[in-house]
Parts: sequence; structure tokens; C-alpha cells
Amino acid sequence: MPFTGSEKESLHVSLGRHRDVVLGKLDGLDDEQLRRPMTASGTSLLGLVKHLAAAEYGWFCETFGRETEPLPFDPDDENADLRVEPGETTAGIVEFYGPGRGGRGDRRAER
Repeated sequence: MPFTGSEKESLHVSLGRHRDVVLGKLDGLDDEQLRRPMTASGTSLLGLVKHLAAAEYGWFCETFGRETEPLPFDPDDENADLRVEPGETTAGIVEFYGPGRGGRGDRRAER
């Protein structure tokens, strides 16, 4: 069903819908399942959520001219945002991922 609001409203709705789909894939999985590497590169479902969070953060800040806080990744490791480190929590990664969940998401565009 097409959205009939403004371009900005449409972006918010679409991004929220896609985030909900991604986060829905986490439902019912325990921490071990979320962290289990599912590809040859070692990417897990939780690692994918971490990557999406970092990519959105960088894109929104760059696109809307906002300052960024350094992400806690090794800049020399191109796959660092796909890997969940032992000290990272599922709740912390999910919180970083989206608006209304503690992340910076759509609110970056509203400033």
C-alpha cells in the first residue's frame, strides 16, 4: 500500500517498517542463536543488526550534516561492524539500531 504523506514522512514510515522486519527476525531466539555465525565471514544475525545500525548512523549524520560520535570499532577492520564482541549485549545493539528504542535513527533528520 503506497504511503501518501510527505517525502520525509514516507521515509520515516518505510525505515520504521524495515527496522521492525529486521528486529522481528530476533524474536524467539536466545543469545547463543543470535550470535551464531551463519556465513563463512562469521556474520551472525545480531552482527547484521549491528552493521545496519552503524550504516544508518553514518548515513544520516553525513547526509544531514550532523556530527558523529566515534563508533566503537577498529577503523582498520572492515568487518568490525559485522562482528558482535563478547562485551556487547543484545539489548545494547538493538537499542542502538532504532528510534524509540534508544538509537538515533530518524531523529537525526529532524534536527
